[in-house]
Amino acid sequence: MGMPPTAAAASTKIWFNTLFHGGDADAMETIVKNIRASNPDYAIDLTQGGWTEYYAQLYNSVVAGEAPQLGIVDDFRYESVAKVLYDITDTPGGNLLDQIGKPADFAQWNISLVGGKPLGLPLDQNGFGIYYNKDVFKKAGLDPEHAPQTREEFEAACEAITKSGKIAFHPALSGETRFIRRAWLALLWGANGTYIENGKASFNTDKGREALQYLVDMVGKRGWNKPGTNGINQFLAGELGMLQNGTWFYLTLEKSKIDYGCFMPPKFFEKQVSWGGYHLIVLPKQPEGKETAAKLQASAKFLKAFLPFYSTWGQLGGAVPLLNAAISDPKLHESKVWAKQLKTFSDAAAKGIIQAEPRHPKITDVDLAVEPFTQQAFNGTMSVKDALDKAEVEVNKVLAAS
Repeated sequence: MGMPPTAAAASTKIWFNTLFHGGDADAMETIVKNIRASNPDYAIDLTQGGWTEYYAQLYNSVVAGEAPQLGIVDDFRYESVAKVLYDITDTPGGNLLDQIGKPADFAQWNISLVGGKPLGLPLDQNGFGIYYNKDVFKKAGLDPEHAPQTREEFEAACEAITKSGKIAFHPALSGETRFIRRAWLALLWGANGTYIENGKASFNTDKGREALQYLVDMVGKRGWNKPGTNGINQFLAGELGMLQNGTWFYLTLEKSKIDYGCFMPPKFFEKQVSWGGYHLIVLPKQPEGKETAAKLQASAKFLKAFLPFYSTWGQLGGAVPLLNAAISDPKLHESKVWAKQLKTFSDAAAKGIIQAEPRHPKITDVDLAVEPFTQQAFNGTMSVKDALDKAEVEVNKVLAAS
């Protein structure tokens, strides 16, 4: 990560490094500017955008004694970096949570816990929804103000859009391997299947095969799209009727000229499930020394100042803020993002429709082991049975390794 830019002399210096890029990064920059403006004694260095190497750099920066004071962690990487994060109730600077707030202030406090200890503050919940082009719906003879609510309605809409000459649906954003795997996972969970259990792969079952076959058939037998396509580009070009994408797509859409709506994926199998995740604000461990406690106190001051901006984060970033005061903030409910998509995601989060991946130190390695095979099945170059047979073998190797 390297050292932060030199800050102007100030009594409270903060280095905050995030993995955000695009609209999320712009939203965080706006919030930090506001905190600077109302706290002139804060010198805040905000560095962002290094998603691909972020976790390796975070870990290595702590080992090297050059870590940022604050960072952002995805829930599915939380366990893998837990060793280099402070328990915020027990740091060399004291119990920082006491200075910031209390667990009851947060909508889903339990997501911050690893081994029963809070290693960060819950920031937001993000997840997949389905965005639809109202003009494409009109052309297909569909009601642009009525999003599909059931699997039957969804399939009928896809067929109508296809007949109209447009592309019906893309289940996996840009079509990258991780998004195909996530689309399958949501279907797996919706079929009451599981991913990993008791230290082994648990997805190679009738439910797992049924879920993957349904996904594969979308671009195979049903012809709602083709393998190898970028759904985001198709949607922004006005050629795609429906796109599965995340909360973060809001800002991109607002800059486009697409007249769109948003709804949650319907219940395809036994229950309604959407893939999702969380962001947490964390405190990477600092080198021990006389300044350590002061650095941590500064971090606590910044986080206390950040709390009133959780609502702003929702308004600008499009994700569900996990502070109760923000979720109930009238300004958030009056915002454009709330009307366009955030109410949909917030309601889904409250109902438990958005499901995160299992907490496991090796979950990223598990995901990487699965992805080549779900990709090949999606592309039509490997059968669903062979894909999951091979994925199971590779995942069990990962989980068995010390």
